[in-house]
This record gives sequence, C-alpha cells and structure tokens, in this order.
Amino acid sequence: MHKKNPPIKSSGTFDMLSETEIKELEVWAETAQISENALISKSEAAGAGMDLLATALGSKIAVHRAVGKPSLSGRGISPARSVRLPADMDEKLIERAEHDQIKPSEVIRRALDEYLSRAS
Repeated sequence: MHKKNPPIKSSGTFDMLSETEIKELEVWAETAQISENALISKSEAAGAGMDLLATALGSKIAVHRAVGKPSLSGRGISPARSVRLPADMDEKLIERAEHDQIKPSEVIRRALDEYLSRAS
C-alpha cells in the first residue's frame, strides 16, 4: 500500500515545520510502502527532480533553503567569516570577480589561500 500524503496539518507550506512535524515526516518517508508491481523509472524531462522536490516542499525557494550550499570542507558546515571592506577595495573586488567570472567570495578565498601559503 502506498501512502499518498505526508502527515502535515500546517498551512500547506513546508518552510516552518515544528519538530513534531519533522519527526512525523521522517517516519512517513522511511516507512512509505511501494507496491511490488510499481514501475519506477527515471524521468526524461530536464529538471524533473527539482520539480518533484519543489512540489514536496512547496516551492523551489524552499528546496534551495533545505539543500543549502555545498560544503567547502567536504563534510559538515563550512566555517564562515565576515569582513568589512573599504569602498574602493570592494569596488576592486567586484571588478576582479566580474573579470574572472567568479563570485567575490571565491576571489577572497583564492587571495587568502595565496597569502597564507606564502606566509608559511
């Protein structure tokens, strides 16, 4: 027997779930039964997986929030630092990032890596 709907009684969005609702969803996802005769196949449509997740979570924004950014450190959460820059340095940073077609954070990571490599 296939369970069709997750056990959510909230407003229909998955952005603000209680701990109880999260646990109920975990149990539901782990115990959903699929018929022996079910045919499971990969969709040929581009983005079908994202569409499925968006339907389950309520929106593509909710999917991006749930998935998050990939870790830079392999497993776990990457440490984050916040720095304040003078306006002229920020302009140079943005220009460099646009020139190299990368994000400003990647310019900062590369520059810091080079600096720390030389300082060792």
